Amino acid sequence: MRSNTTRLIFRNVSHLGIGQIASTILGILLSSVIGRALEPAQLGILYTVYAISSFAYVIVDWGQGTYLVREMARGRTDEPRLIGSALLIRLAAVVVLSAVGVAVAGPLGYSGQIVVLALLAMLSGIPATLLAPFACSLRSKDRMDVDASLNIIGKAMTLVATAIALRLGGGLPEVILMQAVGGVTILLAGVTAALRLNIKVAAPVTKVLRECLQHGTPLATFSLVIASQPFIEIMMLSALAGAAVVGWYGASNTIMGIVTSPAMILLAATFPALSRASRSLPDLRRIIDTTGRVMFIAAAFTSSALYLFADHMVATIYGHGRFVETASILRVSALFVPLLFLVFVLASAMNAVGRNKAMAVISIVRIVVCVVLNWLLIGYWQQRFGNGAIALVIIAGVAEIPAMIACLVLLPKGAIGSAITLNVVRACVASLCTVVPLSMLQPLGLLYLTPLFALLFAVTAMVTRLVLPSDLRLALEVVRNKLAPMVRRSAPDRSQ
Repeated sequence: MRSNTTRLIFRNVSHLGIGQIASTILGILLSSVIGRALEPAQLGILYTVYAISSFAYVIVDWGQGTYLVREMARGRTDEPRLIGSALLIRLAAVVVLSAVGVAVAGPLGYSGQIVVLALLAMLSGIPATLLAPFACSLRSKDRMDVDASLNIIGKAMTLVATAIALRLGGGLPEVILMQAVGGVTILLAGVTAALRLNIKVAAPVTKVLRECLQHGTPLATFSLVIASQPFIEIMMLSALAGAAVVGWYGASNTIMGIVTSPAMILLAATFPALSRASRSLPDLRRIIDTTGRVMFIAAAFTSSALYLFADHMVATIYGHGRFVETASILRVSALFVPLLFLVFVLASAMNAVGRNKAMAVISIVRIVVCVVLNWLLIGYWQQRFGNGAIALVIIAGVAEIPAMIACLVLLPKGAIGSAITLNVVRACVASLCTVVPLSMLQPLGLLYLTPLFALLFAVTAMVTRLVLPSDLRLALEVVRNKLAPMVRRSAPDRSQ
């Protein structure tokens, strides 16, 4: 049982991981294309618009991204009605929110440019949001390979369309509108894949609509609180630090989204298994331990790479000399990555066992604390050091500590074992042992530093037992299983 569960998780992670490698490359190219075409102040406006539309689409989702996967993974027989009801809720929410947003934007003080761009972003996101219920079904059936392929297709089309639009002299409206090109593409591809896998849609019914709205409320509250954080941060940075700092911070968040995406992949890959195991404490603990160890390997790698290569990442994506302060923000963010990944694991477990209301309360308290401290410290940090966004990052990182403690207290007793704590310590030690010596070798340059980083991290991860020999054997087994059909197809048929 343990071996089969581990193989299933590893297979899901490998599918999404391979897809994310391609998506990350495409995402870096897209960020580079946009970042090199826009000034920091323009990038700040774009980041503000995306924060507004992202917040709105959290309301559109209304917890479905978690609730649908959880229920479908548990074997719901009315899955077609769940999908149909989710689609109706999403379409209705987009229409209502777009109308309400335009009506209240003026009194809230937003400029006409931001209002128009935010409405355009809402409309451009419709195709992608219609795909979401089908993607939930794919994940619940452990078809992460299809989900990953759709993401790659969407990113590739968005990149090509955006590059062409900017090449032809387009600006912010065209950049936002090109998101719809990628969305339409993945919607068509997703519906085609769903038909082939016999994923059906039935007309929505009142009972299921009420269920989705009712059970999605605590999940939506939690997601709204999380989504409100960048929105609040933007307003505070704009008021206390200026548009350029918002641009620096937006650029750092883009890079953070890229480097932390493996963690999001792993959580998405393991959530169906967590949901199925939530009714059995031993199974739940086993999957949390398995997920946690892989997450902390990713945390150690991400933290080390982010600290050592922040300048190179920024220069590669945004060009030399234009977003220098972004690298400083990233190095500070790197210090909190292991803690952040631990909270990711605990929050995923909380959602799997149905502690959604508790997670919403934890998140609300955390945001309130961050807002108060940000208001007190961003201005001071801006005047003293010229980059108020660093204060914001430090406060957000420290605020994860009480959130972590609350999750540990509220999860079922026995769900979290000593293995989690031990692996967190191993991740921190491996990261520290990688960063300290290589920081002294920065003058060697990227060409020599990259292989040294890969070698030293691999050694420290093995020595600290963060990575075990069994992990390597399992990885090789999965690779062999993937390559075997390809080898058989390419081999000549000797029977002829």
